[in-house]
Amino acid sequence: MKRWILPYVCAVLAILAVGLPLRTRLDAPRLGAPAIARPGVPFEVEFVTSLPFVPWRWAAEVVERQWGFRLEHGGQRILGHRSHGNRYWITLADATPVEGAYRRPTDGLEHWGEGTLPDRMLLVHAADFPSTGKEAMLERFVDEMAVVKPQAFLASGDLAYDSSETWYRFLLDQFRRLEAMGIPVIACPGNHERGGWARFLNHFGPRTTHRVDLGPFRILSLDSAHGRDRFTPSQFRWFREQLDTRSGRVPLVQLHHPVFPPGEAILGNGEKSGGPLFGFRDGLVKLCLERQVPVVLTGHWHQDAVFDSSGRFRDDTADFPGTKFVVTTALGDALRRVTRWPHRYHGYRLLSFERGQLVRYTQDLPGQPSPTPIASTPSGTWLRESQP
Repeated sequence: MKRWILPYVCAVLAILAVGLPLRTRLDAPRLGAPAIARPGVPFEVEFVTSLPFVPWRWAAEVVERQWGFRLEHGGQRILGHRSHGNRYWITLADATPVEGAYRRPTDGLEHWGEGTLPDRMLLVHAADFPSTGKEAMLERFVDEMAVVKPQAFLASGDLAYDSSETWYRFLLDQFRRLEAMGIPVIACPGNHERGGWARFLNHFGPRTTHRVDLGPFRILSLDSAHGRDRFTPSQFRWFREQLDTRSGRVPLVQLHHPVFPPGEAILGNGEKSGGPLFGFRDGLVKLCLERQVPVVLTGHWHQDAVFDSSGRFRDDTADFPGTKFVVTTALGDALRRVTRWPHRYHGYRLLSFERGQLVRYTQDLPGQPSPTPIASTPSGTWLRESQP
């Protein structure tokens, strides 16, 4: 027997031992970056297998079993397929066989029929989620969204202070409750996801910077925690390209870290809340102004704040020209006092748009002017208002 045969056989057996039974990882569409497509538009499914060079039909059957897809309807739904090593792409004729149905719970697909979106749209933004021991807070938030009925939910990082599989299963169960209501979940990572980075990528997919086109909007999710509070050059180039090719859509931006520091509005030492965005801040602000981005949504400080494009803290008015650089309070983690803004509570931000134009992004508080500047919506507001 030739000397190389035994090592070769051992290597093949080792690969088979690891790769069997055949498993897949679904990279697109994925929770966190849902594909939102018009009915009748071709739609691509991307996945990898635990073994390379598997016949594509076998791989497709495993995807159907593991993820609940129905890739074929009488053999007429698949338009094409390609593969490279253990990565596969299958193009479907139509992602939305039922117009307007958000089909993740039944068909494994993440999409939204754009024809059903109203002229007046509500988006909800939140960050800095509750963690282990506070699961009921997240469950109540999802209950509240059943009353609010937004067209999408943007989650800007620090979703998982606990990186255990138990927490991720609970988190995804709550997100799927939202999806079952027809509320797409569009997520980007924060700094705390880095503590269990492999698990985050496994559940949310490898594209931490991504685009979702929803009705009149192009929603751009950025990863500011890469390299700690900054962008990479390639990510910034991608961001500029997405703004330059938006085909008339209104660009909305979310990332975890606030774009500006508290400045003169800081309260004491800001409770050591962590810094704002550093790398590419000036370029980001310039692009947002030039491309008329109405709002940039962030978290991280666990307290509400709003800045204009000069970095001025806007606790004087909610209505000012140019991009609003918004920080939303914590949905469930510890509250902080970073700025002089006196109100502290757990909550989320409700943004109202009319034909793609931002018309409201703050919540009126008792005893405060209307519209109240800066304020997000306190958790439970809509649950209380819905009670008889």
